[in-house]
Amino acid sequence: MIEQVKEVYENGFTIYRDGKIEKRELFWNDEFCVGCGICADICPVNAIAMGPLGAIAKGDVVAPKLDIDKDTCVLCGMCASACPFDALDLKINGKSIKEDERYPKIKRDIKIYQDKCVLCEQCEMVCPQAAITVDRSLAERSKFVIGEVNIKKDKCVLCGICAEYCPADAIDLKYNYPTPSNPKPITDIEVNSDKCVYCKVCEFVCPHDAIEVICYKCPMMKRIPQAKLYEDIQGKTVVDKDLCVTCGWCAYICPANAIEVEKPFKGEVIIDVDACNACGACISICPCGALEFPKPKDKAEKVPRLIVNQNLCVLCGACSKACPINAIKVVRKEINFEREPKAIAWKKAFEKLLQN
Repeated sequence: MIEQVKEVYENGFTIYRDGKIEKRELFWNDEFCVGCGICADICPVNAIAMGPLGAIAKGDVVAPKLDIDKDTCVLCGMCASACPFDALDLKINGKSIKEDERYPKIKRDIKIYQDKCVLCEQCEMVCPQAAITVDRSLAERSKFVIGEVNIKKDKCVLCGICAEYCPADAIDLKYNYPTPSNPKPITDIEVNSDKCVYCKVCEFVCPHDAIEVICYKCPMMKRIPQAKLYEDIQGKTVVDKDLCVTCGWCAYICPANAIEVEKPFKGEVIIDVDACNACGACISICPCGALEFPKPKDKAEKVPRLIVNQNLCVLCGACSKACPINAIKVVRKEINFEREPKAIAWKKAFEKLLQN
């Protein structure tokens, strides 16, 4: 006899089915789910329904992106095998089918070549999922910014002009509330050596010839080999693969070609710009940040024209599922398999994800 139980958790739900031979558990993580609907498309028994994706993405509704009917689900694992974002997982006797060679798996990966990486941090800045962290340490600033600033107190009238002009905000005036016994509003002036770049601007603008700046960094630069300047720059770029959706933003903008991304599908996104009503649901749900309404070049254009950067898209289909008027079509022409399906039924199921 087969028993079926459903338990609800904060991150989704787990379906248990206990048999005499094996225990199958279907796990779903709403945090990783992007609402692409691939699981619903491939499900052989139509046990998965999509939530109101557009409203969810725009924050109008708080609801799960998926609704899995436990009474209909046969725990075959097709949804888990096809999910490119690891939001679904089927475990058989505690082991994930993603680790089982008998089950197909879609390939999606990112590689950082640390020997090429210049630690510029641009990948971290553009990642739409905050999945990249660049941890870098630099040489002490004092090694390369060297000099002296001498303020001649006998000439300085504490006018503060130097402080106002200082591009590094390195000059501090000591203010005082004037009293009969101590009437001066400014009592002293100091230079913060941690901020000063010895640019001589203060010396140039001082109307009283009260500042002398000596910069040592320029002649020293000529004597320090270029390699010496950067030998103390160390660090590492790290990717959280649980968060990464392999959109390719990082590889697209990397100035050193230090990042390689493998996407789950090949194909294109086709937008009916005439039908689009610019509701923005697609932009809100897109996990890749690949869609946008650019500023119109023509002033007569009243409705913004939706565009997609194909280089940043993973063809997940979330935009198409969220579009209320079917103005977006995701055409997948090829699946990047790590392990291809072997059974005929599974091959046909995965073929449903392709559109020619």
